[in-house]
Amino acid sequence: MPFHKSDYLGIYKPEQLNTLQAAYNETCEILGHCPTTDENKNQLARTVIRIYESGIQDPHEIASLILQIENLRP
Repeated sequence: MPFHKSDYLGIYKPEQLNTLQAAYNETCEILGHCPTTDENKNQLARTVIRIYESGIQDPHEIASLILQIENLRP
């Protein structure tokens, strides 16, 4: 999982990390990606963080936005 508490503790509170992880997991499930072995997992994690930091903090909304972004890609 890309959101190891030791890597992000101090940057995010534990409950924020839980939200980020939940958004990441839901996004992986929707897109059919393996959350631990997908070759683009770090890029996906960064996208989750950017959306979260833009003010959208609901995991379902984050996953939905990422799905919309993926559907726009050729």
